[in-house]
Amino acid sequence: MRIADLMNHTWAYRAWQAPFAEAKLRPLFEHNDLSRVRRVLDVGCGPGTNAHHFADVDYTGLDINDGYIADARRRHGRDFRVADVTRLEPGTIEPADMVLVNSLLHHLDDTETHRTLASLPHLVTANGTVHILDLVLPDELSPARAIARLDRGRYPRRVDEWRSIFSAHFTEQIFEPYTFASLWAMVYFRGSVPPGGRGPRSDGVPR
Repeated sequence: MRIADLMNHTWAYRAWQAPFAEAKLRPLFEHNDLSRVRRVLDVGCGPGTNAHHFADVDYTGLDINDGYIADARRRHGRDFRVADVTRLEPGTIEPADMVLVNSLLHHLDDTETHRTLASLPHLVTANGTVHILDLVLPDELSPARAIARLDRGRYPRRVDEWRSIFSAHFTEQIFEPYTFASLWAMVYFRGSVPPGGRGPRSDGVPR
């Protein structure tokens, strides 16, 4: 069985993620006060890997894998939906002040990646932010480069490529390359949506 096929099974995916899930989110914890978050939209949520961090806020997770979503609903009892964020009907998802895209985009080619990011602005409140964590392909030969090449996601990108992609859609607040477990090279991005095309402020203040 190929790794990609194995990871479609929720038990395999959760077992693989378990030792590293918290370390991967380190920049998110360091740069943000999660106690101030009111609503989270988790795009490409998998089997609810991030949900327990948002137990006390309004949370919605989206994924196209119905097996992942069924497992997430069973384990967490939250609002998980089988959905493609690029094909959502207007008004079906309430805008969030934190939109999280964790380790999704390296599974998508450039066209799909830009389409996904272009679909997010109307899902972000006017005072909200988009948070992206994803796999970097290092320039130099290293264990991290080998890991990136072996990942089932076919589109890890260089740091400069990620920055260009993110900046095409959002105003950069934080852009931080980092490593974890001495093996994975990642990047964390926090950005806001340029004026126009956003939802209402999460605190009810008119735009």
